[in-house]
Amino acid sequence: MARKAGSRYKGKVDSAGRVLIPAPLRQKLGVQPGATVSITEGRAGRIVLESTMAAVREAQEYFCSLAPPTEVWSDELIAERREETRREIEN
Repeated sequence: MARKAGSRYKGKVDSAGRVLIPAPLRQKLGVQPGATVSITEGRAGRIVLESTMAAVREAQEYFCSLAPPTEVWSDELIAERREETRREIEN
């Protein structure tokens, strides 16, 4: 039976400080052996561990929320750089 989001798992910390992530959770999150994960100190003594892809998605969502969907900042940045280059060439 599949576990729902927010399910709790038990684990032990070994003498080297390693924690085994249960296989069903690794599979669900796409965490492969040797993968890099983000570990954050959360509130109330919690440890938050997330896959790199989850961290990237969260960052993308955050930055996308900063600008109106009709605005493409990369186009504006490229235009500014071209203008700077044009001015440098003229001087």
